[in-house]
Amino acid sequence: MKNDEITTGDLSPRWVYRRSLVIGSGFFTVALIEPMYSAYIPLMLGDYLSTSASVGAVLSVLNLIAPLVIPLFSTLSDRTRTPLGKRMPYIVFFFPLAAFSLAVVPLAAHRSLVALVASLAAMNFFRHAARGPVVSLMPDLIPSRHRSRANGVINMMAGVAGMTSTVLLAPLIAVVVPLPGWGDLRRVLPFWIIALLILVSTVFLFVKVRETLEVSASGGDDRESPGIGASLREIISAGSGGSLPVFLAVLCWFFAWMLVVPFLTTYARDHLGAGEAGATLSYGMLAVSQTLWAIPGGVLAARWGRRRMMRLALVVLVLVGVGAWLNARRGADGSGGALLVFWVLLLLLGAAWVILTTNCLPLLWDMGGGRRLGLYTGLYYAASQTALVAGPVAGGLLVDTVGFQGLFLGFSLLMGAALVFLIPPPDRKGEYS
Repeated sequence: MKNDEITTGDLSPRWVYRRSLVIGSGFFTVALIEPMYSAYIPLMLGDYLSTSASVGAVLSVLNLIAPLVIPLFSTLSDRTRTPLGKRMPYIVFFFPLAAFSLAVVPLAAHRSLVALVASLAAMNFFRHAARGPVVSLMPDLIPSRHRSRANGVINMMAGVAGMTSTVLLAPLIAVVVPLPGWGDLRRVLPFWIIALLILVSTVFLFVKVRETLEVSASGGDDRESPGIGASLREIISAGSGGSLPVFLAVLCWFFAWMLVVPFLTTYARDHLGAGEAGATLSYGMLAVSQTLWAIPGGVLAARWGRRRMMRLALVVLVLVGVGAWLNARRGADGSGGALLVFWVLLLLLGAAWVILTTNCLPLLWDMGGGRRLGLYTGLYYAASQTALVAGPVAGGLLVDTVGFQGLFLGFSLLMGAALVFLIPPPDRKGEYS
């Protein structure tokens, strides 16, 4: 074995951050897709569709792919046994397909609406089929006590990916690329660069990561993993004493997040008078705060407990929502300083959010055990992606009916509900640190 290979036998704490950086390289390239997808796919669809409602409807249908695909292939990877390991077959098969379909998207956008939607559906299917297995790779190779730190590194890399995509690659969207048979094309170069990075990352992971079936950081349990149906029945039957409250909390806080985040730039521009540049800066502050707090969030949880840090983060998020509600009233009254207060709230929002998400998956992995790492990863992402479908629609309805003040109050109420789900049962407080 080479010294620079990552294997389940290297369990020294000094390897944790290095391991996490290597394993997280796959998630980094996938995370590059999200900002570009959110920023430019609506514009591409808008070239063919005349209303925002129709664009939103198409996006919602495409977003339904994730909660259906991620749990399926995550669970399949739990039950897979090959010479390459459990997760790697899905990574090396689906990531290249995702890269190819991503590169085709801007070309399809110049052909027809049907071609564009078909390429987007293929890209979403392939990237989400690989997402669960590549995330589950980390708990396979890193022991439980280090997973919050490791997940902090991976979330930090996702934040860097978001800033890279919006700051470095987004300006290339206007570059004209002459292509024989197609003419001069715009909106293609960032997609092709990200596709190339995904291919490079796949090769890097394949070379650097070695899965073994005999020994694993998750405890070496190589028995047959239970199926989705059996596991769901077990989760539900366990009630408040099992992982069900955590999954319900995940659903609540992701719904709250997607309720508000799609409208932050619109709120800053139209309600607080920030202008286009100030509105973009507002979203950038959120990304910077998440990047800065990702690793500290894992370190603090290792010291004080994952559940305790998650509950503290939820308290902060509830207060941020109340603060944004009060600040929205000031902004509506024309009071000065409302934009500055909003930026401070966004910094708190990003910090609390990344602390929450950094520690949730490691908590669920511990609860699921070694045989259900992929399944619990899939269920986590199923909850988050379901919120991605429903949250923006509900947020838009709130803005249209009761305004941004009602939006922020709804955010606080949902975060408060998530906090209630994480309060320990009276007879199990010792287990809920």
